[in-house]
Amino acid sequence: MWKLWVPAMAWVPSFATLLDRSVQKAGFLPFITGLETAGGDFQGRPVLLALHHKRGRSGLGYLVIAMQPGRGSIGEQGGLDRPRAPEARTALDQLEADEGLHVSLDGGWLKARWQPVGFMIFPGRFDHDRWRRVLHAMSVVASSLEAERA
Repeated sequence: MWKLWVPAMAWVPSFATLLDRSVQKAGFLPFITGLETAGGDFQGRPVLLALHHKRGRSGLGYLVIAMQPGRGSIGEQGGLDRPRAPEARTALDQLEADEGLHVSLDGGWLKARWQPVGFMIFPGRFDHDRWRRVLHAMSVVASSLEAERA
């Protein structure tokens, strides 16, 4: 059992290494309670991570990465319209199709939610390159939102 838990316990601290000025709530107690968090900046934008571990037979594990575009650049809530800028459309396609994330706007934050489908030990080993690509693509989409709303 311990061999299955060790990679999951290292996930949030590994994600935090991608952020500037990171703050994290990870370790044994948050892992046991089922919610680990991290926050910081990525390319000058505030970023938050919430990793919800699977609990019980019916509960599924998932994670949410939230990035805040410039204040006042997006509405508080609503659907994410197709960006006009080609690089932002490509980034959104990468997030949704290639990385399997559900992207939305909520409370002034751009959010990407990942919940694996099928048999998988969640969250699995941390893939540094994948999650750096995700953060970069989210930053491109956030920049596009700011430009469109300016």
